[in-house]
Amino acid sequence: MKRGIRMNRNPKGCSNIGGTAAAKLEYCRNRALELFAFYGYRPFSPAELQLVENVWDKISPARAGRLIALTSPFGEPCVLRGDLTLSAVTYLASHFQDEERPLRLSYADRIFSAPKSPKHNLEENQVGVELIGWEGAGADAEVISLLLRVLDELSIASTVVLGDMSVISKIFAKLPGNAGKVLTDALQDGSYTSYNNILGDINIPDNDKKLLSALPQLKGSVSVINDAMKMLGDPSILMPLKNLCDSLAKLGFEKRIRIDLGFIRDLGYYSGPIFNVYSEKSGSLLGGGGRYDGLLAKIGMDGEAAGFALNLKELADCCDGSLPSPQLMVWCGNSDPSDCLLYADELHRSGVSFELSWHRDKDESMRIAGLRKYKWWIDFADKRIFSLDSGESRNIDSFDMGALSC
Repeated sequence: MKRGIRMNRNPKGCSNIGGTAAAKLEYCRNRALELFAFYGYRPFSPAELQLVENVWDKISPARAGRLIALTSPFGEPCVLRGDLTLSAVTYLASHFQDEERPLRLSYADRIFSAPKSPKHNLEENQVGVELIGWEGAGADAEVISLLLRVLDELSIASTVVLGDMSVISKIFAKLPGNAGKVLTDALQDGSYTSYNNILGDINIPDNDKKLLSALPQLKGSVSVINDAMKMLGDPSILMPLKNLCDSLAKLGFEKRIRIDLGFIRDLGYYSGPIFNVYSEKSGSLLGGGGRYDGLLAKIGMDGEAAGFALNLKELADCCDGSLPSPQLMVWCGNSDPSDCLLYADELHRSGVSFELSWHRDKDESMRIAGLRKYKWWIDFADKRIFSLDSGESRNIDSFDMGALSC
């Protein structure tokens, strides 16, 4: 097919990913899952369709409104999977007893939702973990440290922004009427003008109003927690967040932690520390997560849970890790296929990445190798290796294949 002919067009919001971009996605996916496995997280592969009745009231109205509804071939009202955490939790609830916890799951899969401006994509590749049990503060520290470790594994410089939904809940709990809810909604929408206007109409003591006025600006280094404690009537509500930051500092992550006490995400779903993680190089949002005990309660489970999900495409775009890439083509020509494949096995065992060429025409095989930008081309029948840069050749046996190992 000639380049430029439009065929098999993708639906708007969907994309096919190939070549180097797909290789980097797979590289990030595999490195992440490998690390998670070392920490005791077991792979989980969820169904792509979810029953509406199992999803609709478990997530926030804003997220529910973006789900993509359809009817299964069996006539059941469904949505395309819009939340991997919910899939993991419902799986654990139906397959394991309480006494089997803690339970650790990892996943790498797609979620689907109607786009929110300015984005237009309907699908997102995610990789992440869920830790469900009664693990307390240790689980929060484990999850965030694992998040940072996987980004280090991918050579992605990153910063985590931490908030705490339990702090928000306690601060807003004593406000009259539905003031707490409308203030929470304004913070979550990032509408600080609305937030301040609503706050101005609420009749509360001056000290409380001073704290609430300052809340959206209480962001920065970990020292912000101490500043907030001085403004609170009960500073102990910030101690869990402070202790978590102290643990992360002891692990060497202090300079990568930022605090934002006005950071809000899905009240009723998240119920403790929450976080987003950003690339220091591009500033792009890589993913996020937090403690979601509230979700467990919604599906009838007692306990605590924490986890995170990372956007694989963003990871691939930011990843500076080296990808194994074929450096040579082996032309098999008229050789016995079994002999050539046995040689390919030797290259593989030596850690050399390659591509086999079965083309009958030697010159055409070499041309394609040049098109692939390979450095070396092997004539297997003659046992000669050619430099595609200089044209020089030598016997295969005299060439150090170890220099090409991945």
